[in-house]
Amino acid sequence: MLAACQTKEQKNNDTVRHGLTDTVADTSAAILKADTAVDTITYIKQKVEHINTQNIQPEHTEFMCDERMKVDRYFENGKLVKISVDFGTVGDVYAKEDYYYDNGKLIFKYEFVEGGPACEGCIKKNEYRSYVADNKVIKYLKDKNQERCRTCVFEPKAKENKLIKAKSNQEIEAILCRR
Repeated sequence: MLAACQTKEQKNNDTVRHGLTDTVADTSAAILKADTAVDTITYIKQKVEHINTQNIQPEHTEFMCDERMKVDRYFENGKLVKISVDFGTVGDVYAKEDYYYDNGKLIFKYEFVEGGPACEGCIKKNEYRSYVADNKVIKYLKDKNQERCRTCVFEPKAKENKLIKAKSNQEIEAILCRR
């Protein structure tokens, strides 16, 4: 009832105030989201460092796809925390990947690629790092430079998510060899 009694000038002032409040709220939400992303990245870095500095013996398996593949799975307190996949050399490219998990969810992916057809007479090396929250990449680095992610969402059917559920070496082989 009060709103109906306001003058045109009062309504305009309210609109300006509400618009400013909305802008401040949107900015605050963006800052909070950015702070959360920074905190998440810091947490991921700490978790990865913790996993890499533990003296955890891997469960090792090898099998043939196109080339001999080597897979090491690392468990801490009975939970899978890391999978290292050495794809070997296919053609003139050598590749390996590491997947890090926290409570059954992918949090970090590291890729290393060496060689390739565009690199005659040199040894070209690339490293890719994906920081992941809720199966979405929140930060992506190529050779320590921030870039647009190649894979920005890890669907449930992505190998990184399927591997954590694999219970046997045969399941791991089927996922990685795409059989």
